[in-house]
Amino acid sequence: MRCSLVLGVMSEDHPGILETLSGVITAYDGEWTESKMVTMAGKFAGILTVELPCGEQQAFTDALQALSEQGLKVIVERIQIHSEEVAREFRLDMVGQDRPGIIREITQLLARYNINLEALESRIESASMSGETLFIASAVLHIPAAVELAQLQDEFEELANEMMVDIKLSD
Repeated sequence: MRCSLVLGVMSEDHPGILETLSGVITAYDGEWTESKMVTMAGKFAGILTVELPCGEQQAFTDALQALSEQGLKVIVERIQIHSEEVAREFRLDMVGQDRPGIIREITQLLARYNINLEALESRIESASMSGETLFIASAVLHIPAAVELAQLQDEFEELANEMMVDIKLSD
């Protein structure tokens, strides 16, 4: 029987991180099934899913924990794969003058509708003409089938007006 695990990984960025991880995964007859990785501010961070024989889980976890001696922090959690509720995937794009609380206000709206934020990328940059600081973000949302899209769109537009941010919801 095979088990599914999710790994959270963080370290100083340097060559060989993924080779080290994949070596441990392979040594325990594991399969790297999905991942998202990023380097930011000199740090490497990633999340990945692995499947391996359930009998190897403890030894595999111990081997990953031993990587801390090399500066690689790994968190391991066993996961159960569930059939997901039917959800529609949408993209949310935002641009506006930066100010504290934008992410909080957007995520509060998502939580009210039980919308899963599948992915989020955001950055702050200077506007080319005015020099003002802009907040720019894009997100992938999984919206439950029961959510009425017209009502959700109305609430996004109302929130965009309050925050003075352009928000676009598209499928």
